[in-house]
Amino acid sequence: YACLLFQLWKGSPLRSINSVFFHFSQGSSEMDFFSEYGDANRYKIQEVIGKGSYGVVCSAIDQHTGDKVAIKKIHNIFEHLSDAARILREIKLLRLLRHPDIVEIRHIMLPPSRRDFKDIYVVFELMDTDLHQVIKANDDLTKEHHQFFLYQMLRALKYIHTANVYHRDLKPKNILANANCKLKICDFGLARVAFNDTPTTVFWTDYVATRWYRAPELCGSFFTKYSPAIDIWSIGCIFAEILTGKPLFPGKNVVHQLDLMTDLLGTPSLDTVSRIRNEKARRYLSSMRKKQPVCFSERFPKADPAALKLMQRLLAFDPKDRPTAEEALADPYFKGLGKVEREPSCQPISKFEFEFERKKVTKEDVKELIFREILEYHPQLLKDYMNGTEKTNFLYPSAVDNFRRQFANLEENGGKGGAIVPSDRKHVSLPRYPLQDFTNSICFYVLLFVKTKMPLN
Repeated sequence: YACLLFQLWKGSPLRSINSVFFHFSQGSSEMDFFSEYGDANRYKIQEVIGKGSYGVVCSAIDQHTGDKVAIKKIHNIFEHLSDAARILREIKLLRLLRHPDIVEIRHIMLPPSRRDFKDIYVVFELMDTDLHQVIKANDDLTKEHHQFFLYQMLRALKYIHTANVYHRDLKPKNILANANCKLKICDFGLARVAFNDTPTTVFWTDYVATRWYRAPELCGSFFTKYSPAIDIWSIGCIFAEILTGKPLFPGKNVVHQLDLMTDLLGTPSLDTVSRIRNEKARRYLSSMRKKQPVCFSERFPKADPAALKLMQRLLAFDPKDRPTAEEALADPYFKGLGKVEREPSCQPISKFEFEFERKKVTKEDVKELIFREILEYHPQLLKDYMNGTEKTNFLYPSAVDNFRRQFANLEENGGKGGAIVPSDRKHVSLPRYPLQDFTNSICFYVLLFVKTKMPLN
């Protein structure tokens, strides 16, 4: 007690009662295990900024750095194996793909139990809005805006594709934006990694990406080869939407989608049609009346001619005619904006990172893999895990417990922040009976000493 009482007598501040407990427990292997738990009160929740079937997103303040962050609560992640695999894929890719034009995961909260958790809390950098809202709210974007937006998207895509990753779900809502025109690609849940020793054909059972941004070779196809060209097409569609303020190909169904594409681009050659895997789509295009391509300068009269030339390359009907992201960055449209050779590339991702994609896994397998990813943000615990000394349950209430109460309070109050309503249950994680009497005694004597500043005899 002497060290603590001396600090109190000198007026040293106590950050939290947890810091008192940790102060007394140095040298204890169990307490060392909780070295990461100093962030239990690190984030101050502000308000709900998004809701969906996955859960809730709240804005918050990182009280250590002062940074604004977004905390995404993903609930019941193991209810469906496909959803759990998608979450695992996304958090793994966002850890591996570190680039200024890709949204960053700052932290993932440690769950109260390795075996029993079902929700996770992921801390992202906070962005102001997304490109969909920017396009919707601004009809006065300049040519400089157009150029800078496209350059950032292609620069991110160069990095992603050199890692042998295909995003597969690029659309304005999956591109975050700040007021300073900074863009960042997000939502890698449908992304795939290509490996040299595996076929590039995939069964697109989970491919539910918005039809409007889907490449023609994917229309109506559920079993098809894929390549980086599918992302290039999506970027072309997004760029056209930036120029006009409206979606380029808002198809109501597959046939309507193909009609809209051919109305602008003309009917594809028989050689191109033969490479479309879906028989009905192939037959429909083959029987379609001949259409001539529309002059882009007529369709987009206010656009920079150089921008239209590049967009026409991005929207080539045949995937082999589309440029790579690196080739697109070297287009004359970007002259003076940057040097493509200086833009970073990424080392191809190891196939061992995605073994779960190559074999049949159970929910328990995926749960263990997600827990392993969470530990990447808790270095000491990861070290213990790798050494086989990691514990299954945690003695102190985790930050997840704290946020569970805060999120519940926000939802009850209509999404606005306020005082946190204490839970009837003191600890969502496992109780701490071995330490209870000891910690109660410490609390009593410490508080008595602070209040009276009298010696404890």
